[in-house]
Amino acid sequence: MSDGSINQGRILRNLMRLMDITCGHSLYEVLPRGVQVWLPEQGFGVYPDLMVVAGEPLLHDGQGDRLLNPCVMVEILADPTPGYNPNATTLPERGGIFRHCRHIPYLQAYLFVHQAEARVEQFYRAEEHLWGMTTQTGLDSVVELAITDVRLPMMGIYERVDFSLLV
Repeated sequence: MSDGSINQGRILRNLMRLMDITCGHSLYEVLPRGVQVWLPEQGFGVYPDLMVVAGEPLLHDGQGDRLLNPCVMVEILADPTPGYNPNATTLPERGGIFRHCRHIPYLQAYLFVHQAEARVEQFYRAEEHLWGMTTQTGLDSVVELAITDVRLPMMGIYERVDFSLLV
């Protein structure tokens, strides 16, 4: 959830297109950066780069800028991203914002999408208080989400991304 680069913009556009094609005619709605996810227990909101909502959006106190029910959140990583440590051995150390968001009862998946390499780390809710993780690397891989059997080809996520550009 950083300031944008050309690669970040391309990845966001590609993800929006891929997710919209998959979710466009279902109960899922894809929302871009700019919509706040409100964390009532923390008393603040965060702005994911992209999110998916299942069904009608639930709003905090009826405020149109405080969404409570994302089922998927996506963060496009810049290098370095504050609070993110890809080498951390425990989940709470892996991402500052995800540490707070994983308590959202509706959240089923949180994706870290790297822009310096073709790599997507997906945290998924395995059980109520248990999260698992998968990592996809390389342009021939596919990211699979549990919602509506979403399959996101890495080639599509990284279309027109220039890995030689500095982040």
